[in-house]
Amino acid sequence: MAGIIKKQILKHLSRFTKNLSPDKINLSTLKGEGQLSNLELDEEVLQNMLDLPTWLAVTRVYCNKAAIRIQWTKLKTSPICLFLDKVEVEMRTCEEPRPPNGPSPIAITAGQSEYGFAEKVVEGMSVRINSITIKVQARAFHASFELWQLQGNSLNPKWQRSDLRYTRITDPKRGEVLTFKEINWQTLRIEADAIAGDDHDLGSTPLRLITNQGRLRIALKRRIKDCNVLASKLLFILDDLLWVLTDSQLKAIIHYAKSLSEAMEKSALQRKSMTAESLQTAPPSPGLHSLWTEPPPPPTSLPNNLSQYFELFDVKESSYHTFISRLDLHICNDSSSVDEDEPPPPGVQGAMQLTFRKLGFDYYPVHRPADGCRHWERHSGAMEAQAQWAGKLLQEYQRRAEASGFPGPHTEVPQQTKDPLRRQLKMNGLVPR
Repeated sequence: MAGIIKKQILKHLSRFTKNLSPDKINLSTLKGEGQLSNLELDEEVLQNMLDLPTWLAVTRVYCNKAAIRIQWTKLKTSPICLFLDKVEVEMRTCEEPRPPNGPSPIAITAGQSEYGFAEKVVEGMSVRINSITIKVQARAFHASFELWQLQGNSLNPKWQRSDLRYTRITDPKRGEVLTFKEINWQTLRIEADAIAGDDHDLGSTPLRLITNQGRLRIALKRRIKDCNVLASKLLFILDDLLWVLTDSQLKAIIHYAKSLSEAMEKSALQRKSMTAESLQTAPPSPGLHSLWTEPPPPPTSLPNNLSQYFELFDVKESSYHTFISRLDLHICNDSSSVDEDEPPPPGVQGAMQLTFRKLGFDYYPVHRPADGCRHWERHSGAMEAQAQWAGKLLQEYQRRAEASGFPGPHTEVPQQTKDPLRRQLKMNGLVPR
């Protein structure tokens, strides 16, 4: 029995590497321990697993040393532990959007089977990385991200350590499962520099930022029958952050952002075109009047069944969030641009300090009109008036479109109007009815 379980788990783990079959992984069946070195990871698989935007592509992933520990007798309650020493990741930005991400590697390995025991074990895996370096090559600049002492764990819906069985919520009626993960690190170093020859004023202005502890919380909603991700929620959390910028570095940030904006806009158009068909076939949204007249559920009520518990933590749509407890931003003139022999003229030198507390950003990339926003992170009563105003505009637009002869979003076209030639031939008895 242990050999069968080992074979299934190693089949999933080998999916993330290149030219490494399950039989080449030396893992003790009794001890549940094994080691590997000089691993080339599969870029496309990691790209699909991370669900990266199509303006960003992974070109190389390398790991010098890896160790794995599996507690065979506690697979249901304790996660697999994967230890990585040093990981190097190379990425590039795409001027034209690359092909969309493929299905989840878990679904591919499972052969589009249901979310079973092996999938639960692999997805609940715990990861420890000593250091990871991410290099990004863009048209106007190159950047690097270095993280130390990174950990990834599966948590319960309240973001606490618990038994592995309580890190997911399964609703058989919906055929969906929720999983919750957190990635934290001790230190993050970010550095960006303009490419030589692109802009002489920015070439000597590297941009650097070092942060202390941070964490990334991820909530995923999967379909049980094929393991595909239906929606995801990402929350990037930083504590106190101090950033000192010169005026030339501030110009560099604006320059870097402009160089990425075109690629990001093209990727957004690609995503919208892909979701247009799914939005047309999706069930109609509830009426706007019900969204502001129906009283919201009491937040203090406790769920009395599995469906209500699932609804309490449900990820209704994909979203991205950032929260910074305190941000101290210092902006000053670049001292290197001033002649040391001559005193600066009055008004040339200066500095500015900005302090932000509880700074948050929320982004919902695919939000249908009239869907309501009560499930948003910082929902308030002021949003109801905006929803009512947007709902009236949408209803007026639909009314005018239907008056002009266009069918509604969920109106079925009669079969006889789809093929008038076939209907005429039927009337003449030239084709069977």
